[in-house]
Amino acid sequence: MGPDRQVNRHEWLTVLVIDLANGVAAFDTGVMNLILPTVSITLRAPVQIVLWVPLVALIARSAFMPALGRYADVHGRKRQLVAGLLVFSTGSLLAATSSTIYELILYRVLQGIGAASILAVGRAMIVDGVAGEHRGYALGTNVSAIYLATTLGTAVSGSIISFTSYTGWEDIFRVTGVAGLAIVPLALLTLKETGGRRDGGRMDWPGSFLLAAAIGASLVTVTAGVLTGFGVLHFFVEYIRIPILGFYVYTFWSVSLPVVWLAAASVALAALFFYRELTAERPLLDFRLFASNVSFTVTNMAAFLVYVGTYSLLILLSFYFEVIRGLPPLTSGLVLALQPLAVTVFAVIGGRLSSRFDKRDLEFAGLATMLACLFMLATTGTTTDVWLLSALLVGLGAGFGVFSPNNTNLNLSSVGTEDRSLANGILGMMRHSGQTVSLGIATVALDVALFGEQGQGAFRPAQYVASLDLTFLLGAALVLIPALALVKFRSRVGVAPDDKIGNV
Repeated sequence: MGPDRQVNRHEWLTVLVIDLANGVAAFDTGVMNLILPTVSITLRAPVQIVLWVPLVALIARSAFMPALGRYADVHGRKRQLVAGLLVFSTGSLLAATSSTIYELILYRVLQGIGAASILAVGRAMIVDGVAGEHRGYALGTNVSAIYLATTLGTAVSGSIISFTSYTGWEDIFRVTGVAGLAIVPLALLTLKETGGRRDGGRMDWPGSFLLAAAIGASLVTVTAGVLTGFGVLHFFVEYIRIPILGFYVYTFWSVSLPVVWLAAASVALAALFFYRELTAERPLLDFRLFASNVSFTVTNMAAFLVYVGTYSLLILLSFYFEVIRGLPPLTSGLVLALQPLAVTVFAVIGGRLSSRFDKRDLEFAGLATMLACLFMLATTGTTTDVWLLSALLVGLGAGFGVFSPNNTNLNLSSVGTEDRSLANGILGMMRHSGQTVSLGIATVALDVALFGEQGQGAFRPAQYVASLDLTFLLGAALVLIPALALVKFRSRVGVAPDDKIGNV
């Protein structure tokens, strides 16, 4: 396929539909940024419980993406994308019927599984369906669509909540549910089936369930430990209601679960998973891949560490702008929006540049830009110019925008076509696990900096700024690791799967 080849119109129709599907899942993430206080008031739920509304969906995505990716490799990616849209939309519409916080959390798990199914196959289908010279640009538009949808989710949910006398948070879930259903016929009509083993393949179901359980238990341990100070997790279920079946029963269940038990369960499940994969004839994950495929290993490590180091920084900065600098919420929101908007723009630019420059150099350039901005942000004081901070947020978003599509391209190009959804699922697991860990770090930073180590005491701006700068330095250190790894293993990153290395 030469450089003068005209762009295939069907390729870009495929990219458009997948961007829309992935955008629905991202829109849901943006929605969560603003509706939690309203949900807490409406459902009379404490903040500690309401925080699980976004967390359980994030944990479900992390836990199920690898197994659903492998399932798509075996049985076909188009059908799984459609199934994911249907499951996600069902979870959204059910969430709109929630009358208790626990119902909402349960339906959010269903949403998370549907989103995992969509996200596990989307980028794999782009790599399958788009020619090599256009692939980076296509992946760049996908990253842009996701960040644009996240921003729109925040804007739309804010608009709806502003008119709560006419509508409520439930309508936001109805919007996402209907949007997901609207994409189903587009996917059926325009997408070609990819994946699917000619030999039928076999799923490692025990390994799949053990991996999902191990990841889920580990991330619940991290988040519950942060929220409870690694004490005891308490929850009370007054009744259970399933509206579709007309099922309604009072339970009055009160459960107290020590977080240390969750930690022990996560370790045991992880051990069982490793044993299963080392002894299974056709494992879900062949660990030899990580040893032999340096490109796959480095790009996954980079995704995880970048998300741990940067994902929660906007949350921490929102407190800085509003509490310390006294900016109105609208102004603070506009400043913070600069980072995702920069990602939206530069992801397309970074993807486009991949047809002219080495993807390894572009990924390193993105990491280096983020690293420089994080080091400069770590010098933030109580009177730092807001315009300077705004410029650094733009730089941080630009670096991430250049990094992300090239990281994905290198990762998915490092395995064979028959394993791309699994690879995308593992990469997605790394991203979402990194987001969850980052939120845990942010929660600890906020708790200590705002309320002291014992959760008491007066708020001191200087203490909070010091904690903020330390978090920026930690983020810089985490981003530095994949940058150094990319330099050290440069000659082995980007090797095609049919060259020196084996596949899953």
